Amino acid sequence: MSPHLNRRRLLQLGALAAVPSVLAGCGSGAGRSGSGDTGAVKFQGWDFESQLVQQNVDRFVDKAGIKVDYTPITSAQYVQKVTAQFTGGTEPDALYVYDDSLAAWIGAEYLQPIDDMPDLDKVYDAIYPGNAETMTYDGKRYGLPYYTDSMALTYNVELLAKAGIKEPPKSLEEWEAQAKTLQDKGILEHPIGLSAQLSDTWWAWWWGLVFASGGTLFDDKMAPTMATTDPVSKDVYAWMQQAATKSKVIDPASTTLLPIPLDNAFMAGKYAYILAARYGSRKYNDPKASKVAGKVKMALPPSIDGATEGTVSNTRMYCLSKNTEKKDDAYKLIYYLGGFDENDDPYTARFWFEQQGLGFAFKDLANDAKIKEQLTKWADPAVYAHLAEVAKPRRVIAEPWYTEYEIETQKVIQQVLTGQSDPVAAVQKMADTAAALKKQYS
Repeated sequence: MSPHLNRRRLLQLGALAAVPSVLAGCGSGAGRSGSGDTGAVKFQGWDFESQLVQQNVDRFVDKAGIKVDYTPITSAQYVQKVTAQFTGGTEPDALYVYDDSLAAWIGAEYLQPIDDMPDLDKVYDAIYPGNAETMTYDGKRYGLPYYTDSMALTYNVELLAKAGIKEPPKSLEEWEAQAKTLQDKGILEHPIGLSAQLSDTWWAWWWGLVFASGGTLFDDKMAPTMATTDPVSKDVYAWMQQAATKSKVIDPASTTLLPIPLDNAFMAGKYAYILAARYGSRKYNDPKASKVAGKVKMALPPSIDGATEGTVSNTRMYCLSKNTEKKDDAYKLIYYLGGFDENDDPYTARFWFEQQGLGFAFKDLANDAKIKEQLTKWADPAVYAHLAEVAKPRRVIAEPWYTEYEIETQKVIQQVLTGQSDPVAAVQKMADTAAALKKQYS
């Protein structure tokens, strides 16, 4: 990162421009400099299953004797609100961090490395290399893993069977053909659903399709290659536009859907196929939550040639604020959450898998008998494991300009889906945006 990079510019990187700016109502006003400090560690995260987070935090408090004030923040507003807190000096001591935000928040001096903290090597030696790489920036380690997962083609077996389809598609062409069969038979008007609303942190489904076909988009120096030596994104765009505007097997409502509404529509039987994280299948196959329970399976995302295998992974993590005055206690909290408990067990990673099916970063848990037994209730263990084996992280997220690039890419993808931009022009716009941002930050 250039030593001449403007600090105000870096501060802006913490917030996604696509997310509405809502800076008030940030919970308890937790922060190192706030009035009425109770001496507790201030801990914040997005609001996924906040009651379970509180349950686990309470367990830590009981065992460690360290007070913790936990505040959940609405997911869609998380980046904006946390950025506002850091800017105003009211940030928490410990917090969730998206892998997408890590580089920008380090550059903005929100976070601190944790290399000097106890037993960190023990955790990093126990997790998958891709997760360790994602939480490392400029040779320093900043996080402990919350969860990791990879994108899968998720499909409704019953709906496919009604159309006489016995296996999920391996290629994009086959995927469109299968969806067209469902459409022609009157089973579904738009069999494929995507989440393409301009207020999400990143579009995992898009990256999953690119990686499935062996695309990289950038070279080792993070120079854009999508308009020159890497044709994958253009070919994926061409397929998307065909499926969205000509055969119309992709639901046009996708451009207004966020992940949760998409999940709800899939669980109501509105779609035959979606691209979703592996853990989603636990809920999709839960008869208490889903009308399609017992009918949902997962497969590799289809590729251009039907033979290449791949998908995208992500890493969500726990980090420490740079200016926390409770570093030792805050580290003990995130070590419990993202590392090991008093019995040297990755308790929290196991807890999240058992409660919600979240993917784990700890290699040994893949062979855990209890976890394997639970997994068979909602997914094929072999497919689940294979998706993890072929998944890879987005290396470009370590660039300080990544957040801006992602925002602009999402706009381009919407234009492709709605027919406002042809694939060649769309890819060139992506490349031009990346090159301009790279130059700006060099």
